[in-house]
This record gives sequence, C-alpha cells and structure tokens, in this order.
Amino acid sequence: MITKLEKGALRSMDGFAKRTEEKQQAILRAAYDLMTEKQSRFKISELAKRAHVSPVSIYNYFGSKDQVIVEILKQMTEEQMSWIEQAIESNAPFDALLVEILKRKIQTAVLFDETITAIIQQDPNWEQLATRGYTAFARLIEYGKAQGSIDSTLSTSSYLRYVQFMQQAILSDPQFSIENMKETMDVYFHFFLNGVMKR
Repeated sequence: MITKLEKGALRSMDGFAKRTEEKQQAILRAAYDLMTEKQSRFKISELAKRAHVSPVSIYNYFGSKDQVIVEILKQMTEEQMSWIEQAIESNAPFDALLVEILKRKIQTAVLFDETITAIIQQDPNWEQLATRGYTAFARLIEYGKAQGSIDSTLSTSSYLRYVQFMQQAILSDPQFSIENMKETMDVYFHFFLNGVMKR
C-alpha cells in the first residue's frame, strides 16, 4: 500500500518531470526560431533568453548548443517519417504526397549552414537516423510505383541513389553557397519531378 507521504512524493516527481519537459520543449522551440533567423549563428545566452530559461538549464538538458541543434533535426526527421507512413496508410495521392514532402524540405533548407552540416555529419547517431529516413523514402517510392505514378521499371535503389548523388553533388560543389540553398533545392526538386526534358 502506498502511504500519503509516498503519494505526495510521486506527485512531486510528476510535477518535476512535467516542468522539465516543458523547459526542454521551450528550448527546442526557441532554438528552431533562432535557426530560421540565423542558422547556427546564435549564442547560448540568446537561446536562454528566448526560451526564458537559464544557460545552465540548457547545458543540463542537452550538454551543448550542438546537441540542441541535433535534437531539433532529429525530431523534424522523425516527424517527417511518421507523416510519410500515415499518409501512405491513408492512401494519399502519390503526386500530392511527394510535392508536400518536397515543400517541407525546401522550408527546412533555411535552417542549414556549413556549421550545422558539419555537426550532423559528425554526430554518431545521425547515420542511423538518415538510414531510417531513406527507408521511409524507399517505402514512398514503392507506393508511387504501386499507384502507377512513377516508372515501375526502375529499381527503388536507383531512385534512392539518384537522390543521394544529387545531395552529395550539391554539398560538394565548390560554387555552392548556403545563401543559395533554397534556389538550389528548388532546381533539384524540379529535376526530380520533371526531369531535364522540356515538356
């Protein structure tokens, strides 16, 4: 049997956990807003002020600014994968689904600069998450084939390689600048949807 004292302690722990979660989410929301404004070019002091927490809280919860950024990108990737799965389960039209995904990617392009790209490439967990993301995209390709929306004679791996090669080409291009990220992504997705031939 749980005593009144123990019940009070449990309620106190629940309240502490709730406040901790609220602070963590406030930090992530504030960091996302700062990233849309200045990518990685913000300080912990700015983040603390925007989130209405102390800098110590940020370090206690996440360890560093880099880990805050990684957590934001991780949650965004997880959300996108879940959204793809739910859309497929609901039999959403492939064309509309693909366009919506591409729009989301373009909208998130403004978050990236060279520093953030380096951060995610160095994170030991990012490769596993990226692999899951490609798995979700592979399922989307199979879904498009089943609906007759894309060429079913091409292998799913070839679609995935195409996406990977394009991403690598963009990131390795010495003429590429972060300032032109959105324009570059627009062109990339035009090629994906329409190819290179004039229609």
